[in-house]
Amino acid sequence: MKAVIILTIVLLLVIPSAGVQTGTDVSYTPLFDGERAYDHLVAQCDFGPRPPGSENLSRCRDYLMEQLTSHGWYVVLQNFTYLGVPCSNVIARHNITTTNASYIIGAHYDTRPRADNDPVPANRGRPVLGANDGASGVAVILELATVLPISVREDVELVLFDAEDSGNINGWSWIVGSTYYVDSMTASRRAQTRAMILLDMVGDVDLRLLRERDSTRSVQDAVWEIAHELGHSDIFIDQLGQSIIDDHQPFLRAGIPALDVIHHAPFPATWHTISDTPDRCSPQSLECVGRVIEVFLLNYAGSDHVFIPSYDISLIVTSVVLLMMVVVVCLYYRYRQRVCDGVQINHFGALNAKSLILRTNDLCVDI
Repeated sequence: MKAVIILTIVLLLVIPSAGVQTGTDVSYTPLFDGERAYDHLVAQCDFGPRPPGSENLSRCRDYLMEQLTSHGWYVVLQNFTYLGVPCSNVIARHNITTTNASYIIGAHYDTRPRADNDPVPANRGRPVLGANDGASGVAVILELATVLPISVREDVELVLFDAEDSGNINGWSWIVGSTYYVDSMTASRRAQTRAMILLDMVGDVDLRLLRERDSTRSVQDAVWEIAHELGHSDIFIDQLGQSIIDDHQPFLRAGIPALDVIHHAPFPATWHTISDTPDRCSPQSLECVGRVIEVFLLNYAGSDHVFIPSYDISLIVTSVVLLMMVVVVCLYYRYRQRVCDGVQINHFGALNAKSLILRTNDLCVDI
């Protein structure tokens, strides 16, 4: 009985602290250059639309690998086939022996095969160029690959996911590349990963980043706090958005703290349209996001900080209510037993205020 009460108290003390984040150090001056990142965005779009399995995507992948290796990263391809289409995740590490980085920064580099959200019906069968939805997150990662110091790179893995954006087209699912990546992680690799941050649609000229609902709150708080300290609260808005099917979800399902930094609620007007072009993106938006993530990695990579996993609040409330019910039931039956043993019968054998206790042949009955 005493153990049940102690457990209840512990839960009530621990639950409110979930997601609480300590202050962050932003004394470091970020080096991230939005203009250089924007050049990477344009360079990807110069290959044209880049759906999975296309020649355009293959050529773009070669460009991405060349950029990463030229800045000292060791690059490997994680090849897989989905519905008969060859796909490849691009993984960049500090060196060939670095396989246990604590932080994963990811983005998808494929583009949607059809502009099925275009306001003009005639355009909905055309492919999307994907300046924002695809190239923007990759552009930020390529610039991070340039500016991150060696001491930080040792604890960071950069991953460009293939096959994210073809969901509901020709039988395809969403987030295929990230799902394959997580499914391929060993148990020890998952345990070593302290956090994953996904960058998706972070280049719009009117960038607006709400808190994605499913993201790990402790990681989200750390990033939003840095954005506030850097003066970007007008872009990193402290408001809860929606749950998004995106490349962070497989990590969350695997128990890895993960954050989706994404323009949503609503999505940009160019989302899944033929208007998703470089002129609708800006170097300033890329620089804002890039510098926040740069400072985040400078603060946490190489440290022993542990991010608290998010909790399902409804599940927590339900669990606490059930636990309290168990406590009440236990207390009731303990009281009942004492009454049955004659502990609470008054001196006159009078009727109890709420029940009449009849004791016959050790049988206790309430009437």
